[in-house]
Amino acid sequence: MTAGLDLLASGASITLTDGTTVSLRYSMRAIALLEARYGSVVAVQDAIDITGKGAAYGPIVQLVGAGCLGPGGFEPHFREHQDAKGERRISGDITYRRRRDGADLADLLHPGHLAEYVEAWNTAFSKALEALGNGGTPAETGGPIETVSPGLSSTTSPSVPSTFLPATSGT
Repeated sequence: MTAGLDLLASGASITLTDGTTVSLRYSMRAIALLEARYGSVVAVQDAIDITGKGAAYGPIVQLVGAGCLGPGGFEPHFREHQDAKGERRISGDITYRRRRDGADLADLLHPGHLAEYVEAWNTAFSKALEALGNGGTPAETGGPIETVSPGLSSTTSPSVPSTFLPATSGT
C-alpha cells in the first residue's frame, strides 16, 4: 500500500450524539489547518492537557473536527488574519459544520466521551503522520511524535472553505 492510500484510510471512528459515526482521517489539508491554528504539529499534539488542570474539551473539538474534513463530512469555518509581516494565522477556534445539515460538531460531541475522542484522535493522527514518514506512534517513539513543521510561508497557506468570501479592500 502506498503512503497516499494510507492517508485515505481512517485511523479510528467515533459515534456522535445523533447516532452517526464519523471516521477520523488526517489528510494534508487537515494537518495544515491544525498547524495554522496551533503553529506546528508538535503544538497540535500538546494542545490537550491530560493532567486535568487545563483545557481539554475545546482543543479536542478542534482536533477531532480536522479529522472529520472531507466529502460528506464537516467543513471548517474560521477567521484568518495576516499581520504586517505577511504571516497568516487563524484567530480563535475553528467551527466545524456538517455539510449535509449544518450541524455544529461541538454540539454533536458528548463531554462524557472525552477519553474516547482523545484515543481516536491519537490513533488516527499518529497513523497519518506515520504514513507521511514522520515517525511512529507515541508508544513506538516513547513519547509525542517529534515532527518538524515548516509552518506558514509565502508559498503555503491554510485551507479555506469553498464558501469563503474575502472582505473587499477598504471595508
